[in-house]
Order: sequence, then structure tokens, then C-alpha cells
Amino acid sequence: MKHNLKHKLTLLLVIPITVFILFLGAAPLVAATSPCLQAPIPSGTYCCGDSSNGGPVQTSIDLGCRAQGNPIMDMSFAIIRLLSDGVGIVVVASVIVAGIQYSAARNNPQNIANATNRIRSTLIALLIFIFAYAILNYIIPGLFFTS
Repeated sequence: MKHNLKHKLTLLLVIPITVFILFLGAAPLVAATSPCLQAPIPSGTYCCGDSSNGGPVQTSIDLGCRAQGNPIMDMSFAIIRLLSDGVGIVVVASVIVAGIQYSAARNNPQNIANATNRIRSTLIALLIFIFAYAILNYIIPGLFFTS
């Protein structure tokens, strides 16, 4: 049963990432007809990248692009920042669920062990994310912490 669940979760992650990569490959083709090239950018239009590196790319949602450099890199970094916020929300939610599990355990050793394992796994995942974030910021300096 757990193997089947892991397989489904893997598919839930692989399919959106593949679609994301395919759409990013078409980003320079869309840049030629982008309204981001107009002098006053229309309201509700969000642009990634600048005109010096292949032209800005229009997005339908505000990903947090800084309109600097290569549009694909700018969009990728914006999505990494957006997903970082998602990791924080998931970690907080997981700790809250583990706290509820722990308080509802009623001295059942198996339920207490499940709750503490959830907390331990959440903290390990948070540490892995923090180290991956730090390594990525070390490899590409000034990527996330510049304004």
C-alpha cells in the first residue's frame, strides 16, 4: 500500500515538473509578441527578464520576477522563491498536524511514536531544504537575498 502511494506521489511531482520544463523551453518564442515590449506595461501584465537578453516574457500571474537578465533564469528563480514559501507553509502545517496527533494519542505508544516520527521527518526535511537553499545561494551568489 505504501509503495503504491509513493508511486502516486512521484507521478504528482514528475508530471508538473515536466510540463513546467516544456513551457519554459517555449518562453523565448513567446517573447517576440509579448506586451512587455510596450513602453507603458499594461496593468495586469507581469514580465520576466529584460530586453537585453532575448526580450521579456509575459506571465499571467505575478511570480515575483525581477525583470533582470535572461527571462528563463529570472522565471526559474522566481518559481524557486515561490516554492520556498510553499515549503514553509507545508512544514508549519505538518508540525501542526503532528501536534494534534500527539495530543490525541491518549498514551497509546504507537500513536505517540507516529507523531514524533512526523515531527522528526518534518524537521529533517526542513534542514535538507535549508542546506539545499544555502548551497544554491552559494553557487549563484546574490540570487535570493538581493532586492
